[in-house]
Amino acid sequence: MKQRSIAVVGGGLGGVCAAVMLERAGYRNVTVFERAERVGGVWHHNTYPGAACDIPSHLYEFSFEPNPRWSRRYAPQAEIQAYVEDVARRYGVTERIRTGTQVDGARWDEDRRKWTLETGAGPHEADVLVTACGQLSVPTVPPLPGLDSFAGPAFHTARWRHDVDLAGKRVAVIGAGCSAIQVVPAIQPIAAQVDVYQRSPGWTLPKMDFEYSDRAKRLFERFPLLQRLDRAAIFYFQELAAAAMTKHRWLMPMFKRIGKRQIDKSIEDTQLRAKVTPKDEMGCKRIMLTDDWYPTLTKPNVEVIVDRIDEVTPAGIRAGDGVERAYDAIVLATGFATHGFVAPMEIVGAGGRSLSETWAEVPRAYLGLSVPGFPNMFLLYGPNTNGGSGSVISTLEAGSNHLIAALREMDRAGADRIEVTRSTAERFDQEVREALAGTVWHAGCTNWYVDANGNDPNQWPWLWSTYRRRTAQLEPGAYAVGAPERERELAA
Repeated sequence: MKQRSIAVVGGGLGGVCAAVMLERAGYRNVTVFERAERVGGVWHHNTYPGAACDIPSHLYEFSFEPNPRWSRRYAPQAEIQAYVEDVARRYGVTERIRTGTQVDGARWDEDRRKWTLETGAGPHEADVLVTACGQLSVPTVPPLPGLDSFAGPAFHTARWRHDVDLAGKRVAVIGAGCSAIQVVPAIQPIAAQVDVYQRSPGWTLPKMDFEYSDRAKRLFERFPLLQRLDRAAIFYFQELAAAAMTKHRWLMPMFKRIGKRQIDKSIEDTQLRAKVTPKDEMGCKRIMLTDDWYPTLTKPNVEVIVDRIDEVTPAGIRAGDGVERAYDAIVLATGFATHGFVAPMEIVGAGGRSLSETWAEVPRAYLGLSVPGFPNMFLLYGPNTNGGSGSVISTLEAGSNHLIAALREMDRAGADRIEVTRSTAERFDQEVREALAGTVWHAGCTNWYVDANGNDPNQWPWLWSTYRRRTAQLEPGAYAVGAPERERELAA
């Protein structure tokens, strides 16, 4: 049988994972499109000082390519970037990746059973479309009045200005989330002043990061079982955290006590302690890992400002307390647009209906992977495949396994079309919504998971082992293989 062609959009962890796993499964007619000049995704774009993973290195790696030479328990950005590039080289998929090529849109041709992609290098046709755009790829810049008027450099952490020297400068960091808790401790020793504008504090847990000794690296290299055991221990601890945030919320007070102790132990000043102690239920917002955030906030050149930002002026920022503070630079640690799973592409499926129209109310996908009306299309790290714990790489591998299972089914049936049935997708969506209602993410706080209407298109409401199990093979009857579902109904 002729090798079916597969187009993968995105050359980050998801795109590289898909390309390698397809290669290992015997599917080699694969083209990966990456808009940046190199692979890596978030680890290529996020080069701010202190950037590092918040999942232990031995779980934040592909299961088929363990790395015994990580320098630290939590790998820094440059090492992860190098690892992704090395995996692509090792498995011979580098030549299939077209860097510097953005995909603006994709349209399904029902008569020819093909996807036509509009790319920066011209049209490209493929039998199967795989989106691996990621959930944290489009930076969010808040609509702050006067931001454009600021006379100095103002930039997002995901677009760090390495040409801007912050030594001896007065710096405003807007945000107190995952990026801020890494970048503020990194720039505090060199900056004259760092003011952190915090909208609301988030719960943290000790990171307990440390450097691996040369002896430890040699042991991991010589005895791979040690690394596999460590990986398994990390995975099941993450499963415990997932259980605490979903079905077994009675476990959460244990984590909250640890988080509260971390604050009380690091901060003596009662006013500062009150500012950074969350009032939300732990886990409602993303739990952050850090060893140095709170000690940094106690430094004499750091101030936490909880008043709203009224205006950015040419000289600095005027907050709700009426004080205008002067700055030399503004750093936006304000996160990403998290509900645009295929941004900035416009995807048009069967019948001329676009994915943005289908998702007008809320993004939905069967297992986060398949959408009715969009045949031969699979999303990696799509709707409801994020979680409060666990490694995204585990999610990407599970999704890639499901993709391969679908391709195998098409091969077995000699079919050129596969599409999740609407009844399957609707049944799954109802199951997800019912399960999400009882999770900690719907405990009443404002977070980036839940939209203004109470919809949560991000979170997986069960254990990660459940996701791995449910994606491992195709559920009988879940997909229509061959003719479109409508044609099958008429034929019946």
